[in-house]
Amino acid sequence: MAEEFVKILMNRVTSVLIQHVKDEFNQVVNVDSDMNELVKTLKSIQAILHDAEKKQIENENIKAWLKDLKLTSYDIDDALTNWNTAVDEVNGNTTRSNLRNKMYLAFVFPCFCSNRMTPLRKVAIQIRNINQTLASIDTRKNTFQFVSVPYNQNDALIELQSENLASSYADPSMIYGRDRERDDLLSKLATEDGPPIVFIWGMGGIGKTTLAQLIFNSVEVQKGFEIKMWVPVGAANSDVTRVAKAIKFILVLDDVWEVDVVSWKPLLLALNEGAPGSKILITSRNEEVGRKINGIMDTFMHPLGVLSDEDSWTIFKRFAFAGKSDEFCENLEDVGKKVSDKCRGLPLASETVGSFMVLKDTKEEWEHVLNDKIWQLELEDRVSNPLMLSYYDLSPAVKRCFCYCANFPKGTKIDAVNLIQIWMAQGYLYDGTVDMEITGRRHLNSLVTRSLFQDPERDKDSRAVLSVKMHDMVHDVASYLMENECLMVTEMPNKVRENRHLTVTLEDDTTFPSPPKQSKKLYTFSIQSFHDCPQIVVTQDCVTLPPEFFNNFKYLKTLDMSRNMLLVIPNDVDKLKNLCYLNLSHNPFYELPETLCNLPNLQTLKLIACYHLTKLPQSIGKLEKLRHLEIDETRSLVSLPKAVANLTSLRTLSRFLIGNDDEACSLGDLKNLNHLRGRLEIEGLNQTDVSEAKEAELEKKEHVSDLNINCLFASSVIDGLGLNPTLEVLRIDKYGGQGFPNWMADLTKLKKVRLHEWANCINLPPLGKLPLLKVLHIEGFKAITHVGSEFLGVSSSLSSTTAFPKLEKLKFSHMERWEEWNIDMMKDSKIMPCIRYLNLSQCDKLQSLPQKLLGLPIKKLRIRKCPFLKQRYQKETGVSMDMVSHISNVRIQ
Repeated sequence: MAEEFVKILMNRVTSVLIQHVKDEFNQVVNVDSDMNELVKTLKSIQAILHDAEKKQIENENIKAWLKDLKLTSYDIDDALTNWNTAVDEVNGNTTRSNLRNKMYLAFVFPCFCSNRMTPLRKVAIQIRNINQTLASIDTRKNTFQFVSVPYNQNDALIELQSENLASSYADPSMIYGRDRERDDLLSKLATEDGPPIVFIWGMGGIGKTTLAQLIFNSVEVQKGFEIKMWVPVGAANSDVTRVAKAIKFILVLDDVWEVDVVSWKPLLLALNEGAPGSKILITSRNEEVGRKINGIMDTFMHPLGVLSDEDSWTIFKRFAFAGKSDEFCENLEDVGKKVSDKCRGLPLASETVGSFMVLKDTKEEWEHVLNDKIWQLELEDRVSNPLMLSYYDLSPAVKRCFCYCANFPKGTKIDAVNLIQIWMAQGYLYDGTVDMEITGRRHLNSLVTRSLFQDPERDKDSRAVLSVKMHDMVHDVASYLMENECLMVTEMPNKVRENRHLTVTLEDDTTFPSPPKQSKKLYTFSIQSFHDCPQIVVTQDCVTLPPEFFNNFKYLKTLDMSRNMLLVIPNDVDKLKNLCYLNLSHNPFYELPETLCNLPNLQTLKLIACYHLTKLPQSIGKLEKLRHLEIDETRSLVSLPKAVANLTSLRTLSRFLIGNDDEACSLGDLKNLNHLRGRLEIEGLNQTDVSEAKEAELEKKEHVSDLNINCLFASSVIDGLGLNPTLEVLRIDKYGGQGFPNWMADLTKLKKVRLHEWANCINLPPLGKLPLLKVLHIEGFKAITHVGSEFLGVSSSLSSTTAFPKLEKLKFSHMERWEEWNIDMMKDSKIMPCIRYLNLSQCDKLQSLPQKLLGLPIKKLRIRKCPFLKQRYQKETGVSMDMVSHISNVRIQ
């Protein structure tokens, strides 16, 4: 981890040298030589860091040396921050040419502008003192006889390889070696007179949660219990009394630590009140938990042992040999089995080690892993040797990102985009060649591929990772590596000492705390509460931060105060000059102070679900580095300030709200926001005109893949829009025209389309022409009475054509006047060959469905509140029920 930090520092020092030190500033403060010496020493140290980090586990002196290096590295980072701040103070509002003249006068006449130069001189002295400390650390390294390893320029290539393994990578959901135990435990749960509680216990990583999931998701449990609940408990959420009232039939309590018998009594009483056959399945690392419960109520105790060598090898080789040739697998089977044996029957270890072995392409590399000294080291009980081996195989950049995750409480579902934004704020993602967000996505995928992130939730279409979790044992590794850097507590500490990252998880009904007095060194400050919108009501329970709240956070980069009932954000928020990430989501404040716009380094501002927020600061355009402005679910926000047009670095703008006054955004203010990507929602087109539509230049927003337009029944404006042909998802709400925009059929990359409340449209657009369209939802076309071949987008005179060639899901709803649906095509033509799902809802007058449509490979049919269709196709009573009898999943209501 120190390896990547040193690299980041070298980049920062070099950047300062290029931007400032090589020119006029050096004439006054003479810091050029000190900066160059700093780079030279850092390079010397970086060459041995890979070896040093591995050897620290077995050598306390090396561990102490690395700790001193880390502390000094943080001091260097702080000094560079001070330098940039001092430069800003000296610059002020002075133009570059005037500054050069003043600096020259200060050089010739030292008394001139001496007060203005004082901040720079102070930092120059600070850097000189740090140089001396770093030189001493550099000298001490020679006593350890480290092996020098130059920085691997292929690290990025390795990460890219792991990212590209997705197609051949083994599916971790397949479980081996637990079939017998699964069947035995299911028999205990399935019998009404069996034990009411089943308790699974075993060491971390042995597969307790996996086995519980296997049982919970089984056909027997899904059919045998009317109500099924899964509650992750953990060490920080072990008050089981809280969940007692919810128990009926089957409840899984995963990862229980609580051993206080008294707290279990309400839970067990609730079980007695459930219907006969109600069960509880509990997993825990602690056998004593089960013994205490068994003392109160009959409990089946099941100790979960390690896997057999054969089952361990099956898991290992599925990951390690994924995508490899038969010859490769045969040549390395012997070495692979020896590595697998070192995982000691732990499924998590077999999966994780196998996941990084797949990146090794030679026998020499495999043997190097087999002979690694880390297998013989005696680590702390909570730290796994195989997982440490997986960590050391990461590139320096990914190591740093992995370790930061120790700041998230165990069991947290980590949002992928949010995590990347935080990594970016901490300075971990600077590449210089590609967007930081792309670099962050590669690092994230690398950790998923190597099974250091688990349970990835993915987008159904793009397969992009949306969220991840860390296994407790993996979290233990990150916490071990971030010792003295991360502090996670349930009450605000008085001091943070050497810690750079502070997370406070407040207990229920805890008074909002004041920050620690000595918080200047913090890079991360996160207060985790559980207040949520829209339940938030402005009452005396809301929090007004005191005016001096932010005074002591000099170096803070990441601030998360979401879900904390904050009513007022104080003006002194502008003291956070180095802040890059600010999360104020799910808070009930009405406005933000204008001073927030004085944060020169802010990259991410999250205001999600701030339902009471009525306006953004008028000077928001000053946030030149802002890349992500997230204002989803801000119901009271009706327009954006005009200055949003100046935020040309924006990648994310979840809502673009057009206003009706001179201080609000117009549609044309989108013109220069060409870095926008992902989803964009435009609201208020009824307050603009065609000229504004052309000025917006939406056709240049090539990275916007998902566009949502709320026309508010405007028509001419949307007709004048030019959309980028790469668009993949389109939703148009409340279009006012009788026809449809003439550009719709030109968007040939569209995969999802939803058209909502086109009240005046008398014909459906020819969407059958779209070659990639997979999902189509048409809703609220109140003027439509007939749907014919025009909807297919092909002429009846043509042959050998296919309408909707990729369509999989088709839904119509709220079509109040729709009576007839005809499909008239030539014999050789095809329609919807990929259709799997058809849904019709509240189509009150629709008489029947086209026979040709019902002959398609539909697997699921849903008909709701369509009286004529219900009468025609209802099972057993419908006059045409035989026309849908071949569809395996039919539901008509």
